[in-house]
Amino acid sequence: MSVEIRIMQKFDLVDASNDRHVYQNYYTDASDFAPFQVDGSVSTLGGDNSQIKVLFPATKYAIRLVEKGDGNRKSQLTLTTNFITEGEQIGSLISQEIYIGIGASFSESTIELRFNTAVDAVASNFPAQRLNEENVGILPLDSALSLR
Repeated sequence: MSVEIRIMQKFDLVDASNDRHVYQNYYTDASDFAPFQVDGSVSTLGGDNSQIKVLFPATKYAIRLVEKGDGNRKSQLTLTTNFITEGEQIGSLISQEIYIGIGASFSESTIELRFNTAVDAVASNFPAQRLNEENVGILPLDSALSLR
């Protein structure tokens, strides 16, 4: 007995002129279909500045994404990953990540959009402590601190 697992990713991009482009890489009735592939770490335990690449075939709509996003440097991507049920409906949410565009590149057959996460990991002692004589000693007049 085999169990079929269907996973869909939804690409929701807001470009530099605040136009929204929504595509998904599994055909359901919810959004427009577009063949794309996400490469890189979509989710990490640390959560700090993971970089992904979204690969599109070199088609008119993919070229338009790069042009409207000023080379993909002024765009925001929300990437959602869902299971697909047996009835081909969007099922439970696996992950939702928000990225900021950092560039793009072209080849004869593909367009690569590069994104970086918008958040850094937070240390275990968050919120950070204020600098005082207890944790750095006598406060110097320049930037040379001795952390203890």
